[in-house]
Amino acid sequence: MDGSKAAPRAATIAAHEEAAHEKRNWVRLTYRCNDRCVFCLDAHTHDGSDREREAIKAQILDGRAKGATRLILSGGEPTIHPDYVAFIRLGRAAGYAKIQTVTNGRMFAYPEFLRRCLDAGLSEITFSIHGSNPRIHDALVGTRGAFEQELQGLRNALADGRPIVNIDVCVSRGNVKDLPGILERFTAEGVREFDLLHVIPFGRAYTEGKETLFYDLEAMRPYLLEAFAWSRKPDMHVWLNRFPPQHLEGFEDLIQDPYKLGDEVRGRKEEYALLLDEGVPLDCRSPDRCRHCYLEPLCDTLDEVRQRLATRGFRRVRVDTSAEAPVVYGGDPASKKRSESRNQVEAEAAAAAVVLPREESAAGRKRLPLLRPTRPVYRPLPELVEAAGAHTLWVVGPELAAVDEVVERLPGPSRLELQLRDYAGLAAALEGDGRLRGRELVACRVAEVATAEALLELDASFEVRVELSTATEAWLRALDPVPARLALVQPTHERLTESAERDVDLPAFFAAFRHPVPVEGVPACILGRPPRVPPPTLDAAMLDDDGRLEIFRYARRYVLDRFMTKSLRCKPCIHDSSCEGLHINHVRAHGYGVVRPVTEAT
Repeated sequence: MDGSKAAPRAATIAAHEEAAHEKRNWVRLTYRCNDRCVFCLDAHTHDGSDREREAIKAQILDGRAKGATRLILSGGEPTIHPDYVAFIRLGRAAGYAKIQTVTNGRMFAYPEFLRRCLDAGLSEITFSIHGSNPRIHDALVGTRGAFEQELQGLRNALADGRPIVNIDVCVSRGNVKDLPGILERFTAEGVREFDLLHVIPFGRAYTEGKETLFYDLEAMRPYLLEAFAWSRKPDMHVWLNRFPPQHLEGFEDLIQDPYKLGDEVRGRKEEYALLLDEGVPLDCRSPDRCRHCYLEPLCDTLDEVRQRLATRGFRRVRVDTSAEAPVVYGGDPASKKRSESRNQVEAEAAAAAVVLPREESAAGRKRLPLLRPTRPVYRPLPELVEAAGAHTLWVVGPELAAVDEVVERLPGPSRLELQLRDYAGLAAALEGDGRLRGRELVACRVAEVATAEALLELDASFEVRVELSTATEAWLRALDPVPARLALVQPTHERLTESAERDVDLPAFFAAFRHPVPVEGVPACILGRPPRVPPPTLDAAMLDDDGRLEIFRYARRYVLDRFMTKSLRCKPCIHDSSCEGLHINHVRAHGYGVVRPVTEAT
């Protein structure tokens, strides 16, 4: 991308990131709808009822009190709730900066209804449109005449000029070839923002549509790429949601911001709570079904963590003294309904009865056997660490004082790894044999050159693990000779913009830096040799104060350092089975092009 195009694109990416990181409060109003979409993910909850007014009001106010700035009114179909306008008005009175609705838009065909909503404070309308013409759209939403009525609602909203207007498209086999046509048709109407959502295997989409809605992304790649290319046009905003990242090579910046996994988890929090607290399995977990689901890696890793806790299968414990529990609010009451709906469980289990060979799975990962549906036994962290016989304590914190509290609470491990922002006082605290607080100090992780130099100058045996970044790159390249205690670590970042700013060009760096120092977090195809594999680690930030695995804590840590991805090109690589790939935000910032698979031929 030349300079004239790079700057505007970077600005768009930064703006999208800020929008994605808004605190959102999704509030369901109804369990009914005036369409019957074949891809509806929670159709089984549509019993024709509305949620109780007081429950809705409480959820709106609770989200705002806990810091949410965007209120999203959804359904079912939210606009058919008799108190819809009153809920908009309540959101404005509560102080939400933005009030959005996700709708089939048919009610907005009535100008007076639209005016009342906008006067009450509705600021953004997301129209769900799934075809460029009535034939495709009406077939997918199961309602004759829906397209023309929604089109009128869209035109009314655009003509008013007050609301932000955008379009959601659920991309399925039924409309994937029409996707470029959808963007062309509605851009001509004046829409400049589109959210393309990959169909997911829930609700009616799976019980009725699994044979007709899911499609081969590789086979449909030409149509998808043509649609994605609209994101490069001036004044156009294209978002992708729930698309498997490995299918977006060439458009990696469009990969869904991993922060939004929090919304996905929030929408199913009761089901995850049943899994983690009671051992009740998620009814959606089966190889044939999971291969269609964007959440498969999150759930696979969750199963690994659950098994690690159950079997005490870890040797290192990471404790972040600054970690804060995520603020929990919102959620979808349909998740509770779903967890209680045994008929739905049975229907979806039957639909998932086809078992594919593992090699046909999209992810290609070996899934651990699911734990039996027995209530998990949790222990407080000190008891858990002792029972596991963990030998290493990895302490993350602001300064040396943070170590004392952790060591006192977890006396078992005999080895220490430190990751501190300030190492002042470490030299004086080291005992004669190089131990710290009676424990062997094996490593210190640092992000700054001055700190690395100071620690390397000490007469000590511990490893100095330097984070690879633009701040340390020049110093590392200039080292001659390389200190014996040096090791390198590729850090992960919470945001794409942070990764873009701080990451080094890994292929270029390791083409020049050929020293045989230990390296962690860099794929073998870039490093030129297999990286060092860290020991099995329990991240205590995933646990609550009672040692219970908690889904929002887990999801935060998953996003921060466990959400890894590989290119489809990696499949024939000789390192594929042992390689985690790169962190999702590294790929979003720099692309899959940095990986260069090693085959027998090369």
